[in-house]
Amino acid sequence: MKTTLKKTMAALSAAAVVAASAAVMAVPTSAAGVSLTMGSKTLTLAELKAANYQVTLPIGVTDSINSVGFGVTLGEGLTYVDLEASVKKATCLAATNDAGNFVFAPFAYATVPLKAVSGQIAAITVEVSKDAKAGDTFTLSIDGKDSDGVETSYKNGETGDSGVPGGGAGTITIAEDPTEPTTEATTAAPTATPVAATTTAAKVATPTKPAKSTSSPKTGDALPVAGVAVAVAVIGGVALVAKKRK
Repeated sequence: MKTTLKKTMAALSAAAVVAASAAVMAVPTSAAGVSLTMGSKTLTLAELKAANYQVTLPIGVTDSINSVGFGVTLGEGLTYVDLEASVKKATCLAATNDAGNFVFAPFAYATVPLKAVSGQIAAITVEVSKDAKAGDTFTLSIDGKDSDGVETSYKNGETGDSGVPGGGAGTITIAEDPTEPTTEATTAAPTATPVAATTTAAKVATPTKPAKSTSSPKTGDALPVAGVAVAVAVIGGVALVAKKRK
């Protein structure tokens, strides 16, 4: 299986180089160099379960290229699912080892006239162990080597630059699920009912009604109803006696 894998990777790498450099005769080595990059992602355990434990990360290059061969090593807890080119009309065929923790993929992009590409060139999808829990971190590394550790090369067909690409790494981090706010935390404490100061003040300011006097009314005082009746009777009696005397 190892021999077959090696032959497959060699054939894919050769095809990528031919497709990307058909119009290039001389290939000087680039002084600046190009590095491979692997993206990272953080998600909650709930999000991981909703994605059926599969996570996709971008693979990129730090400068323009037309072809490059790269190998991705998956850390413990990760298994390979898929790898595809992110550039239209580009070729990126992946091959894995028996354990499924190493993926080799030559990338090739050829147009007429020849144009180089930069940034994201591919995307890899891996499956995270179902034993994953909040706080776990899984690592993926990428470099310009095949399964036997043999270095590959990148090539820019426009400028003729080429060389061995540098490597990088990415991570998948499982975060804590957000906690639901408690009812006690959101319920406001009851406020005390303010005392109606104005009502109390009004009651204090209102004068009390004087007690009813039992003494005889003074001159100018209003007579009670019963007193008026007696006075009328007395006046009438005096008038009647005076009439008889006449």
